[in-house]
Amino acid sequence: MDMSVYRDLFITEARNHLSALNELIVQLEGNVSDRAAINEIFRHAHSLKGMAATMQFDTITNLAHKMEDLLGRLRNDEFPFSPQLADLLLEGCDLLSSLVSTIETGQGQQPDADGLIQRLVSYTPDAAKDALPSVTSPDDTPSESIAAESSQSPYPFRQTDTFKSIRIKTDTLDRLVNITGELITTRHRLTDHARRFAGPELDEPLHQLSGLLRELRDEVFQARMLPFSFAAERFPRLVRDLARKQDKEVSLQIEGKEIELDRGILEEITEPLVHILRNAVDHGMETPDVRVAAGKSYNGVISMTVVREKDHVAITVADDGRGMDPARITQKAVEKGLLTPVQAYNLSRQAALMLVCSPGFSTVDEISDISGRGVGMDVVRTAIHFLGGSLAIESETGRGSRFTLRLPITVSIIHALLVECGMLTLAFPINTVARTIELSRSDVFEEAGHKAFALDGRHIPLKSLNRLLHQAMPMGAGAIVPVVVSEASGSMVGLVTDRFLGQEEIFVKPLGLPLSRMKSLTGGTITGDGRIVFVVDASTLV
Repeated sequence: MDMSVYRDLFITEARNHLSALNELIVQLEGNVSDRAAINEIFRHAHSLKGMAATMQFDTITNLAHKMEDLLGRLRNDEFPFSPQLADLLLEGCDLLSSLVSTIETGQGQQPDADGLIQRLVSYTPDAAKDALPSVTSPDDTPSESIAAESSQSPYPFRQTDTFKSIRIKTDTLDRLVNITGELITTRHRLTDHARRFAGPELDEPLHQLSGLLRELRDEVFQARMLPFSFAAERFPRLVRDLARKQDKEVSLQIEGKEIELDRGILEEITEPLVHILRNAVDHGMETPDVRVAAGKSYNGVISMTVVREKDHVAITVADDGRGMDPARITQKAVEKGLLTPVQAYNLSRQAALMLVCSPGFSTVDEISDISGRGVGMDVVRTAIHFLGGSLAIESETGRGSRFTLRLPITVSIIHALLVECGMLTLAFPINTVARTIELSRSDVFEEAGHKAFALDGRHIPLKSLNRLLHQAMPMGAGAIVPVVVSEASGSMVGLVTDRFLGQEEIFVKPLGLPLSRMKSLTGGTITGDGRIVFVVDASTLV
């Protein structure tokens, strides 16, 4: 029987088993008496061995078999579970992943597994203490791309009678989103033409068309949705290995893994979250002796919480580490020339914390090989803003830090506020708009040489969109000042525009050169009457 037709299916199933193995091993390290976890780890190793044997992948079969034997000894209580055993098993997972990658690409020579197989066979707790296997750096672990094919028909490895599923190429899903977006744009054009040239007889069919397009949009988006767990499955292993490398005791708790986001957002947000976690372990967390001396628990805790909030998702990463000192941050900013002493003095606590997102900014005297890799928090904030999201930072010295990312559910078809600014029509994603307000001229006052207005007991600075985008100022001074209130660098800002045009569902397309070089513009669309609209990132603009 020719088994080559099952090669792709084997790769997908193997990835699923390896992902589960990584997660369960780290989970077991936090509760060594969890018999259910031990049994589950054994089952995944056994299934992977059987699959590889069916496909005649001998090296994977032998390695998985020896891991299964070692786990069998663990199940029989021949020795306790230990960090050293976890290191060895995780090293086996990494090598299995490399072997699967070699099969997947069909390129390169398969890694040698003989040495690791011998260590698995000869493992004893005493020998492990004498010769600890090196903790694999997460950077050396083959990166796992988020696959859209989250559920497959697993024959010949597993059979189910309850449902059938098919795999759809991600390119196909992307094309479906593009077609749906183009249809929505065309619907706007038809509506505009009907309003100007036709009578009310088109109202009913256009209304039905709008309803059908909403259903199509929702169905296409649902097909692209993946649970957050697809991005988060690597995080516990990442934190575990980083902490081991620095002799720290840190655990990661994740809540809301079932919350779904668009596949494109998950792909873009994974690396920013990895960097935040690296910073939390490297800079935020103290060593156990320092924590105990400060009256804290021996073990540090990082929590990652995902919550669905209407049309967006909030991801919060919090730690109970040393926290950040705003005074030290502003001092460093002055030393680097990012702020004048007067500006630093007048800076709010929130704005001071957001300074860590300035390009090249760091308060660390020595760059480590964990988080000091030239990828700073500025890249994290830029990636979040590119998706139409926002970043907020809270911290208390000695108590820990909290990073909150607010992201849209999807980025291709969004609800936006359209405004007029000189010769331009601009779109603000609704989730980035705190509120809109129409001020009278008497509401605007001078503060520290800049215009501002009062809102809910706070003084909000005012900026002119026309000046920021080099547009001509409107002729004459009207009695009403239209203002879009948004968040920028941790503070609220009011952006003065010429006129509000209302809300609209738009299909956002990427910009080509040279417009793509403008960080303040994240995309564009075309309205029903043919106008080009630019999607604005208010934070980068300010």
